[in-house]
Amino acid sequence: MKTLKLKEWAKRAAIGRWSACLLIAAGIQTLVLPSLQAATTEKEITDRGITTAVEGGLKLDKGVFPNDVDVSTSQGIVTLSGSVDNLLAKERAVLSAKSVRGVREVIDKITVTPVSRSDEDIRKDIQTALQQDPATESYQTTVSVQDAVATLTGSVGSYAEKQLATRIANGVKGIKEVRNDVTINYMAKRTDSEIAADVKARLQWDIWINGGLINPVVKDGKVTLTGTIGSAISKSRAYDDAWVNGVTSVDDSGLKIEPQAHNGAQQKSKTAISSDSEIKQAVQAALRLDARVSAFSPDVTVEDGVVILGGSVGNLKAKTAAAQDAKNVVGVSLVDNHLKVRPNGSADAAAMEKQLKAALSWDPFLDNSTIDAAVIHRVAYLSGAVDSSFQKTEAQDVASRIKGVVEVRNRLKVEPEYYSISDYDYDYYNDYYYPDYDYGYYDDYGYYGRPYYNQSPYYVSEMSGPQPYLSDEQIKKNIEDRFFWSPFVDRDDIKVTVDGGVATLTGTAGTWVGWGEAEKDAHKGGATFVLNRVTVNKGHWW
Repeated sequence: MKTLKLKEWAKRAAIGRWSACLLIAAGIQTLVLPSLQAATTEKEITDRGITTAVEGGLKLDKGVFPNDVDVSTSQGIVTLSGSVDNLLAKERAVLSAKSVRGVREVIDKITVTPVSRSDEDIRKDIQTALQQDPATESYQTTVSVQDAVATLTGSVGSYAEKQLATRIANGVKGIKEVRNDVTINYMAKRTDSEIAADVKARLQWDIWINGGLINPVVKDGKVTLTGTIGSAISKSRAYDDAWVNGVTSVDDSGLKIEPQAHNGAQQKSKTAISSDSEIKQAVQAALRLDARVSAFSPDVTVEDGVVILGGSVGNLKAKTAAAQDAKNVVGVSLVDNHLKVRPNGSADAAAMEKQLKAALSWDPFLDNSTIDAAVIHRVAYLSGAVDSSFQKTEAQDVASRIKGVVEVRNRLKVEPEYYSISDYDYDYYNDYYYPDYDYGYYDDYGYYGRPYYNQSPYYVSEMSGPQPYLSDEQIKKNIEDRFFWSPFVDRDDIKVTVDGGVATLTGTAGTWVGWGEAEKDAHKGGATFVLNRVTVNKGHWW
């Protein structure tokens, strides 16, 4: 019965798994699906087109103020300039630009002009944030701040832990730069051959990249990556993937970005849906490399590509991170998350509430929000008003990182109210670049988000709904344009029809990444609702 039920969930994953979606679909089931049209003529990737696509992406990202960021492109190299008020917005802008097809490099000239705070107040908040986060509380790190520039020193046990410390420091209001001088001290020395095997496996099992086109070479713990990759965002992903235990440096300058590296003659085709035992090993390896999960040992079972997570973890963030780690493994169709959150220590609700309120107050993304927070019996309650669904999910994430919290009940009201896909479907990809970020949610079955999460494997942006004056023809054109500029969608394989603002997608996608990206692009293109009838071809990746 268990296996049958899991198979049914996996089937629902391919055709849309929300009851709301089914109800709306029933109301418009009289739409006539057209036959597949001839492949769209490939248009040229131009610098002007790249600039327009990058600017469009920034406008849709509620974590960035696009009017303050200038974009220029020369030979596929994008330069971002201007000013933002926090480090996280700066990094989101860079990652957003990297996720546009044809971008070969992003030069970051954005300056950060944060709110004015004393260096000592900033230092105390960063130190407190590191000490109260359940994943970093044991880190041997010291913080100093001068002229709003923070320097982290000390030692950690992995690259992921070092990056997590940076991310937490970046999230404190008033900071304009973080210099991470923390050293990595591995528990045991590893041979080059062991490191190379781990790097190769991680690249090959990562759903977001075509690891078969990348050649890793290791000498004295130093990794050199050569080959081709489809986008700048995937190149960043490959760089991070290469930082397995024992690595002292990674050189990705030999990776050449080819926009067509994910499809056509260069597409890597293999039996991606390998045996359940191989998938299990890959998921376990991913969990060991996650700074939020590595301290725990979740039980992993795989049945026909469905991953079942069992056992317990010490905090809520670790539970969501573990599920997302599993979703990023090639061949995983669904995650059934049965992890229990079992915090250590007493349940001091007053202390947890104090920590939650402090964390909400120093988060630069929540500056204009009015949030009331309370913790009762280890459950965090959020109420009040925020400006966007992005802020709502940001507050949810903050609460999930409070030690001792086992559940978050998010009752925040979005003002001004308008249609946003995020209102019922929080972004659904892995925010791998910031290992502590996780904008997904769990449904009644323990299923995390949707098959894959967000417009890239790195950053999150809200998917705002359309303006009512857009014609069906304009919506269709917008969607097809977004398909063209996405490094993860092949628009020749997915056809679009629009009737009354409702977009219907048909055709095929190579992976769940393409499936989810296509639906996200359709919403961003202006569709009031999306019927995603794209089928996923097993055995392909990029």
